[in-house]
Amino acid sequence: MNKFILVLFLFALGSCQKNPEEDNYRIIKEEDFEIISITSEKYYFEEIINPSNIGLVGRKVLISEAWRVPEEHPRIHIIDSKNWTYDKPKGKFGEGPLEVIDASLFFKGKNADTFWAYSMNRRKLVEYSMSDSTLLGKSEWKMTEPMMDLWFFTQATDSSYLGISREDKNRILEFDKAGNKIGGYGNWEKVKDQPDLNDYQLSELNSSFFKGNSDEGLFIRVGLRRDRLEIFDNRDKSFMIIDGPDMELPPFELVGADGKEHLYLGPDPRYHYRDAVVTEKYIFALYAGVRHSEFNKTAIMAEQIWVFDHKGKPRWKLMLDRSIINFVVNEESNEIYGLTTDEDPGIAVYNIPKELL
Repeated sequence: MNKFILVLFLFALGSCQKNPEEDNYRIIKEEDFEIISITSEKYYFEEIINPSNIGLVGRKVLISEAWRVPEEHPRIHIIDSKNWTYDKPKGKFGEGPLEVIDASLFFKGKNADTFWAYSMNRRKLVEYSMSDSTLLGKSEWKMTEPMMDLWFFTQATDSSYLGISREDKNRILEFDKAGNKIGGYGNWEKVKDQPDLNDYQLSELNSSFFKGNSDEGLFIRVGLRRDRLEIFDNRDKSFMIIDGPDMELPPFELVGADGKEHLYLGPDPRYHYRDAVVTEKYIFALYAGVRHSEFNKTAIMAEQIWVFDHKGKPRWKLMLDRSIINFVVNEESNEIYGLTTDEDPGIAVYNIPKELL
């Protein structure tokens, strides 16, 4: 009888213990993905000089110009994806009210007619109407002092933002709509061979792009310098971390003095992930795997989109016929829109494969 009770106790104990490989950490390999090649149709617009970012609000595609484009040109262009025609420009260049230097990110507005553009240079959000003809915004919101260290951020709920910092101890920070910090989630793990790296240095090592989907409550960091994808579930504040296939950290050295050393990754570091999108079913992650010198020679940045489910399980590797720098997914039309990196950059339009539908 006592032996029987002991067996039941050990069984119950084992069933309660969580397997970290399954619950919050996963290592992936190349062979985990099913490969699908997809082809595109490219649309070029002469009004766009040097595009740098792409967004999507409804059926309207938003394109931002690189900061180095001459000041007389608008910073934002609106394209109608229904018939792939140029709609109108937005974004008057300047440092004054309702003007922007750049447009690094786009967010949907309060209604179908409006959108927000984030000017990283001026640390503010500017709201635009898609129906009027003025280049100026209609309102703006400047980031507060607690948000000044954010590198990327996005709308989390109707009343909050999530962002990633340059030097905070947490992977993701939360702010209310007034710009007050209300939470921090996920501490950095120490590097085995460099246990003395501080929060700023660990943040540099894990530098990422940050995207999300407020409707799904999922937000992701995709590593620029290492093969790491971090899924954050805002509903229960939990993380799933996916490493690989390349498990090596980038070589680096500490430079600087007086306790302000930062990571130097060499003159020609390799790009890993370049962008990501969270949809109702999947996580799409754009992967590069090239060095800056290679990009300068070939103009090829990223030709693969890795597709995961919401739990981080690898599903498909979409092999693209063109190099793109970032992308959006239109879930209404089941299309992917990518910003190309060729000599005459435009928008590459891909149909999402039937296997994903």
